[in-house]
Amino acid sequence: MFGCMRRIVVLVVFGLLLVVGIVAYITRSRWEPAVREKLGIRPLATTTAPAWEPVTAAGVARVRTAIATLRRPTGPAFINVQVGDLVAFAIDSAFHGTVSARRESNGAEALAGENTISIRTIVNMKEVGGDGAFGPLGSLLEGDQRVEVRGRIELTGRGNGQLRIERMALGNLVLPAAAIGPLLQRIAPRKGTPGSTAAIAFVLPAAIADIRVAPGRITLYRGAR
Repeated sequence: MFGCMRRIVVLVVFGLLLVVGIVAYITRSRWEPAVREKLGIRPLATTTAPAWEPVTAAGVARVRTAIATLRRPTGPAFINVQVGDLVAFAIDSAFHGTVSARRESNGAEALAGENTISIRTIVNMKEVGGDGAFGPLGSLLEGDQRVEVRGRIELTGRGNGQLRIERMALGNLVLPAAAIGPLLQRIAPRKGTPGSTAAIAFVLPAAIADIRVAPGRITLYRGAR
């Protein structure tokens, strides 16, 4: 008899615990934050994957404004800018003119990774020497093609920087490393600026001492006054 009663008590207790557990799970959004705060447990930080950003003429102006802020006597030691804006600024410098409306219409975009910057856009093959510039591969690279490059920002001297290209793809064709330099010289030839031929050179204000690239973020550091 006592054994039967014991089993009944165990079943009742188990049933009550099950009901309490279900209710607690359903209502956890009400009590869990208060318990976490009481115990000093912080919620896990959510990370967002970096996204492609447009390269626009307006971005050039935004970077110039940021640099002007760094130049002020009371300006900050560093300032963050969007990767699309920095790429627009670099292209503006490399091509000695504003980022054209055509480049914007071609959907030029930039992405900040771990110490790397990627750029993609649509380019007509005639702009880089014509279809014949690629020899037997020319028939595969006719007309408009999506061009994507990935590289690292380097400062080559006071007032000079470059994006050293590590990977370049035209359409579905990934170029061998040896072919990157000659092709870049067709697109953005270096004219007396120091640095690698497999890189896009650009001019930086002397106020910029360093550029750091992190996923989704570019930081410009001011030089010593």
